[in-house]
Amino acid sequence: MLLYEIPNIIKIFYEKENELIVHEWLEYNPEDQDRTILIILQKIYDIFLAYPVEKVIVKADMTKGVFSPNIQKYIRDVQFPRLLTDTKLRYVVTIKSEDEMKDIGVLLWQKQFNETAKIILHNVGSEEEAREWLETLV
Repeated sequence: MLLYEIPNIIKIFYEKENELIVHEWLEYNPEDQDRTILIILQKIYDIFLAYPVEKVIVKADMTKGVFSPNIQKYIRDVQFPRLLTDTKLRYVVTIKSEDEMKDIGVLLWQKQFNETAKIILHNVGSEEEAREWLETLV
């Protein structure tokens, strides 16, 4: 079920049967619209509160751009500490292209999770691989 969308930037889905949230990022920094990204990040937080799942798939294989320095600081200092303390989020599997595996935008938020044992990260090349990995956790 589609929960939230900003065209050409992000789509967020909830799969009740899989107890899973899916984020499909298309653009990290649309025309320097930090305000838009901050609204999205707040919505992501709100969704994790409303749908208390442990698992999320982040589809970043088609994402353009990188988060601005201000957004990176917000993610590091505000967004992830709140997600770690206030939600049930535990497993993050990221779908990346080979080029994006080197992209600072994805690596930034993953670095934050890697610093704590509360979240387990896994990178894959397709949604099928992401779902297969998450199924092994049950």
